[in-house]
Amino acid sequence: MYRPKILLVEDNINTKDLIETSLENKKCNVHIAINLMKAREELSQFLPDIIILDRKLPDGDGIDFCREIRSYDRTKNIPILFLTAMGTMSDKILGLKIGGDDYLIKPFDIEELAARVEAILRRTKKIEETSSKTLKAKGIILDIASHECNVDGKQIKLCPKEFELLKVFLEKKNKLLNKDFLSEYVWGGEYFRTSRTIEITVQKLRKKLGKRGNHIETVKGYGYILKEQ
Repeated sequence: MYRPKILLVEDNINTKDLIETSLENKKCNVHIAINLMKAREELSQFLPDIIILDRKLPDGDGIDFCREIRSYDRTKNIPILFLTAMGTMSDKILGLKIGGDDYLIKPFDIEELAARVEAILRRTKKIEETSSKTLKAKGIILDIASHECNVDGKQIKLCPKEFELLKVFLEKKNKLLNKDFLSEYVWGGEYFRTSRTIEITVQKLRKKLGKRGNHIETVKGYGYILKEQ
């Protein structure tokens, strides 16, 4: 059974423990970041189904982080629920206008928070169900919902970065993609933006795809293209 992945960005120990316990009991996997730097690290490793985001954090404002998330193709569609003590009407309007999907004020009822999370997940699921669940190229099938990859009928295991890289190649097959674009889409832009990191990940992906890895061609000095021959 699929367990929704939640990124909780919260520095208060009691609050994060309460939320983690409640949502874990409701069959969610909760990843915790106590500041924005840690939240960025988490996002570089996986894409959550929803982010619960405080406003006042040790290293910045959740509003700025929300804008940052919405500015990258890789993360722009992740639902964000603000959970904060900043509760004036102007605070709420700002949070929703800059990209928040919901805004809950502290102190809060834990059951209400859980219900709001479940409502957002239901809406997200309906949107996903209306979109394509699989991406394909010759001999390659990538199932977005289950995170499974099949090559010539054989299932192969991809790490998160390899999965995201193959996903963007399949979404934009036969299009030349430069390294800056791939860095932003797969690694979150400013984080881990090195040509060598991209090259190594492409090499590993090609190896796992076997003969189908030849579809991914290097364009020297620019980037890569997945050609469906």
